Amino acid sequence: EPPLSDAAHKSCSDTPLARSDPFCEKIIDSHLHIWSDGQAPYQWVVDPPPELQSTGTYETLIRSLESAGVSGALVVQPANHKYDHSYVLDAISKCPELLRGMCLANPTLPVPEAVAELERLAEQGFVAVRFNPALFPDGLDSPVGKALFEKAGELVLPVGIMCFSGFTAQAPAIEALMKSSPDTTVVIDHWGFFRQPATGGLLGDAGVNDEEAWEKLLALAQYPQVYVKVSALFRVSGEPWPHEDLKLRLQQLLKAFGSYRLMWGSDWPFVTIGGNTPTSMALEYRKAVQTLVMFQLQELGPEQMEDIMWRTAYHLFQFSECTDSCAIEW
Repeated sequence: EPPLSDAAHKSCSDTPLARSDPFCEKIIDSHLHIWSDGQAPYQWVVDPPPELQSTGTYETLIRSLESAGVSGALVVQPANHKYDHSYVLDAISKCPELLRGMCLANPTLPVPEAVAELERLAEQGFVAVRFNPALFPDGLDSPVGKALFEKAGELVLPVGIMCFSGFTAQAPAIEALMKSSPDTTVVIDHWGFFRQPATGGLLGDAGVNDEEAWEKLLALAQYPQVYVKVSALFRVSGEPWPHEDLKLRLQQLLKAFGSYRLMWGSDWPFVTIGGNTPTSMALEYRKAVQTLVMFQLQELGPEQMEDIMWRTAYHLFQFSECTDSCAIEW
C-alpha cells in the first residue's frame, strides 16, 4: 500500500470533516466493506472479485474516505472473511473516531454458542449485527434466528438484514422476528433489493424490478423500529449514474418512513466496479457520495438530507459515543 497522506495521520476528527464542497455538516457512509490482501493472519475464506483483491483494504478505505470528505463509516463484515472478524475488528480499533463495525451473526452454531458469540463481538466493540438469510439453515425466524434477534435487542445492536436474493421471500420471517422481539431495531439493506439479480443494475435485461417486494418494504414502515438503507444504488437502478429511476422510489420511502429512518450507503468497494463483477455502473467513490444531491428532490430539503447523509447513522450506530481522537499511527 502506498503511504497515507500527511492529513490521514491527524486525528480522525480533524481530517474527514474538512470538506471543500460541503452539502451536509457531516457525511457518514452507512454501508461499506473492507478485507485484507489475503495474507496471514487475515486469510480469505472466500476470494473477493479479482478486480478488488488489492483495493478493499483498510488503508485504501481511509484514503477514499479522506478524498471524498466522508466523516465516518459503518464497516459491514464481508463474506470474504465470513465469521473471522479479526480484520474488521483491528480496523475499527485503529480509528474509533471514524469507523464503526457491523458483525456477522453465525446461525450455524447451536443457540447458546451463537448467542455467546454475538455477546463476545459486542463486547469487542461491534455496534450492529448483520443477518444474512442465506446463512440461516432453517430460516431467519428459526430458533437460533429468534434467539440472536432477541439478544441483539438486549445488546442494543441494530440488526441489518441483507435479502440479496429478494425481499418477498424473507418478509414474513422478518415480521415474525419483530413481533417476537419488538424492541430490536431492524435495518433493511439496499432498498430491500427490489431489483433482481442484485449483482449490479446494468446487466442487460437480467434485472427485473419486483414490485411485490417493494410494496412489502413500504409496508414495514408501520413498525417504528424499522430503518432502510438507501444504499448500493448501482445494485437496484436500471440507469447509469445518477440513477434517476430511483427518484420516485426515494420519494416513496420518504413518505412512508420519513428521512429520520433512512440512511445513505455506498457499498464500497463494489461501487467502484459497479457490482460483484465489473459493469458500466462503476463509479468513483466521490461521485457516489454526491448522488442524492443530484436528484434535486423537493422533498429532500436540507434537514432531510442531513438525516439521510449522516444523522440517522450517527445516532443508530453510536458514532456519538466516541469523542476521543484516533491516536494510532497508521
